[in-house]
Amino acid sequence: MVFLSFNSAITAPDDVELHEDGGVLEELPLRHTWVVWQQLASSGKSVPYDQSTKQLAVVQSVEDFWQTWECLPQPSDLLTRRMAEKTAEDCYHTVDALMIFRQGVLPQWEDAANADGGHLQFHFKASLGGAQIDEYWNNLVLGTIGGTLEPDLITGLRLVDKVTGPKAGVPSTVRMEVWFGAGDNEVVAALRRNVERCLATRTLEGRLGVVPKAEVKSHKLTRHQ
Repeated sequence: MVFLSFNSAITAPDDVELHEDGGVLEELPLRHTWVVWQQLASSGKSVPYDQSTKQLAVVQSVEDFWQTWECLPQPSDLLTRRMAEKTAEDCYHTVDALMIFRQGVLPQWEDAANADGGHLQFHFKASLGGAQIDEYWNNLVLGTIGGTLEPDLITGLRLVDKVTGPKAGVPSTVRMEVWFGAGDNEVVAALRRNVERCLATRTLEGRLGVVPKAEVKSHKLTRHQ
């Protein structure tokens, strides 16, 4: 069984041939321009959300995407260690989340593109295995960036690092969120079905695997609870 993972300890690079051509590639623009962000963990101080987020890269083309993606950790990397960023003062800040949002959309519920929408939420325990979790995440990102997930409602994605370490009885988990704009119940239900099937695709084997189920969270309802 071969999983779509870009962690070479899980899947050999030769088994993943998604962007090799052997020649000079013509730059292929994406349907939308995307921005990659990171969110730093709170250090115990009350820090405004917008001050804890940092833009890492702008992705406009297929080539931009792969150059960026190869530098980012896979979920399987997060099951054994936390993400961290080294500062100019040689200190390390823990990174809570990697985020990919459409250009012009901030990774905040209050942004106009997100305020009347919501998000689909998946929780995966470490016991599922890093290989499967990697495949879910890579399928989701490639489907979103490639513009194949319909309805065209997705505003952003979040990979939230919930590794807890060796606490007794508290399993490490990774959370994936698919943020979307305003849409009626029928449209959101269609998006949910398509996202779930996208995650479940055994990309390198050409078949459908186990379909994970998403929770639907409304940003408007959650804000007022």
